[in-house]
Amino acid sequence: RRMRSELFAPDLFGEPAWDLLLELYLAELSQVRLSMTGACSRSDAPPTTALRWLTRLIEAGWVTRCDDQLDARRSWVVLTPPALEAMRQLVSQAK
Repeated sequence: RRMRSELFAPDLFGEPAWDLLLELYLAELSQVRLSMTGACSRSDAPPTTALRWLTRLIEAGWVTRCDDQLDARRSWVVLTPPALEAMRQLVSQAK
C-alpha cells in the first residue's frame, strides 16, 4: 500500500478503488474488455459504491470510459496509459 500511494494520489484509495484498478489491470494483461457493470461487480463492493469509485477514477484520469458501438446500454472501461504504467511499476517493485 505504501508503494501504491507513491504512484497514485493517496486519497483515491478506499478498497473498492484498488479492487477496480487491479481488475482493470488484470483485464489489460488478459486482453479482455470489461464493461462498467462487470468492473463494478468484480470489486466486491456494493454496486453503488463501486460505481461511485469507478466514476471517481474516471474523473481523476486513471480510467477511460468508452461507449459500446454495438450496444448503447453498455460502456467499456480501461486503464489510461498513465494508470497502466503506474500499475506496471507497482507490480515490478512488489516482486
